[in-house]
Amino acid sequence: MRVRNYELMYIIDPTIGRDEEYAGLTGRVNNFITNAGATIADGEPIAPTGRRKLAYSIRHNGQDLAEGFYVFTRFQAEPQQIPVIERDIKLSEDIIRYLLTVVE
Repeated sequence: MRVRNYELMYIIDPTIGRDEEYAGLTGRVNNFITNAGATIADGEPIAPTGRRKLAYSIRHNGQDLAEGFYVFTRFQAEPQQIPVIERDIKLSEDIIRYLLTVVE
């Protein structure tokens, strides 16, 4: 199969607590990507990341959230690896929303 470039933007629940837990969750998402056989690209993110106000509140775990931690990751993967990565992201309760796109 042909390796493609992907971009993943996800929003983490701001109520998870300390910065260590935030860093731990981003590390877990990176592990989801690498465990599926993909490789994470090096370099600076192209979008601002960190705690930001949401455009509209999102109901998550019985709470209406108005903020979230935005995280942006670039990686390279084969198309058959994407469903595995998406499944792991969907099962993570601390991720509010995500968007995974192919970069042409």
